[in-house]
Amino acid sequence: MVGMLEKDSPQPDFNAPQGPRRFTHARPRPWPVWLIFLILLMQGLAVGFSSVAQFVASEPEQLDTVGYIAMLVLYLLLAAVLILLGFRLFMGAPGARTPAMVLQLMIVVLSFSFFASGVWQVGALFLVPAAVALVLAFVGPTQAWLAAGDGAPS
Repeated sequence: MVGMLEKDSPQPDFNAPQGPRRFTHARPRPWPVWLIFLILLMQGLAVGFSSVAQFVASEPEQLDTVGYIAMLVLYLLLAAVLILLGFRLFMGAPGARTPAMVLQLMIVVLSFSFFASGVWQVGALFLVPAAVALVLAFVGPTQAWLAAGDGAPS
């Protein structure tokens, strides 16, 4: 009876054995994984902050207010996806590499429109980090680290 009461107790047992924690017992990450994570994190933060700043500081010119808010939501979703994919790659989820690289490839394609319009500085700001992330996602240490996994469900 006592064992049954302990099992059904809402009070957590902090002295019970705990499973491994993914952050504290993680495999060492190679430097390309760290760099990909930082690139995705910075891109996501830049998209999020610039979208909110543009929404606050300017008036909608081509779109009505509802369309402008819808575009803001889409940009914020893109920012969240970039950040989440960066964290998933950082945690070792091999399935996050493909969507992250598709987004990076889209950013590379977008950068060429800036080069074509003569704003090469902005094009370089888009192109260089995305190209670095694309290359680093397929180098040997990144592939081996993601393929090794840690046995934890992702």
